[in-house]
Amino acid sequence: MRITKNTHVLLLKGGFGLERNVSLRSAKACLEAIKENGLKVTEIDIGLKGINELTSLKVDVCFNALHGKFGEDGTVQGLLNLLKIPYTHSGVTASAIAMNKIHFKRLITNATENSEDPIIFPQTLRIINGESLHINNYDGPHVIKPINGGSSVDVTIIKDNKEKSFIKNKNSDALMAEVLVGDRELTVTVLKGKSLSVTEITTEEKQDFYSYKAKYDKNSSYHEIPALIPNNIFDKAMSWALRAHQIIGCKGISRTDFRYDSLYNKLYMLELNTQPGMTETSLAPEQALFCKISMKQLVKTLIEEATFEC
Repeated sequence: MRITKNTHVLLLKGGFGLERNVSLRSAKACLEAIKENGLKVTEIDIGLKGINELTSLKVDVCFNALHGKFGEDGTVQGLLNLLKIPYTHSGVTASAIAMNKIHFKRLITNATENSEDPIIFPQTLRIINGESLHINNYDGPHVIKPINGGSSVDVTIIKDNKEKSFIKNKNSDALMAEVLVGDRELTVTVLKGKSLSVTEITTEEKQDFYSYKAKYDKNSSYHEIPALIPNNIFDKAMSWALRAHQIIGCKGISRTDFRYDSLYNKLYMLELNTQPGMTETSLAPEQALFCKISMKQLVKTLIEEATFEC
């Protein structure tokens, strides 16, 4: 959409889920950038105010700074479509697909398996329900994680299935399991139809994965940009991220996460995030800045790309 000095931006933040605090931090950074662009902004914390607040506002565009349930799964996108309010980031279908890791994995695999460069994911393992949860016919290192969700919330690494079962909880029916692959963590941001760069993430305590603490605590992770990896793996990560973004129909921005096996020089896609974090420790703004795109410019670009689906 075309921005003018009179453009009124609705900044959605907060929400109800486990990623509420991340959303508030993203919104804080985005609020400053919106103001730097000279735009009028109204903030709404969906977790504190009712949906009826949205129907009564006179705004031109919505900047969606929500993460996780409701804000990232296609729900609020559907509401904004009904209200005919242009919004940043992806629409209903892309958001819903990316939020469900199983659906995303199957769709991307089916779409690319007969191509010259099929996108590869870690093997999915079968979880067996009993008094506790365990993996069927696999004893090696594996990952248990929510099918829906982000920010590494409730992700558990199990080194040896014989030593530990995953205890059932209220969220057990929404879990998935995968073989733990690779030894290096990579990510690629796609902005306006272009992959920006590849970042390698290492953690302070050499954790097995990029945990919630490593993501959002200052100095808990280190970002190497551009990643010092073989050129063919760098190019493959850039290509795969853009292809996944396009296949599910993302809009504006996305960030795709990978694991790289340096021993066998093999890349695995993990998931795609349609609402990448915009906090002071977040990877997408950092990659944008590496490409000489300031936070002010990044936010402006996302607002300019805002649309609603008829």
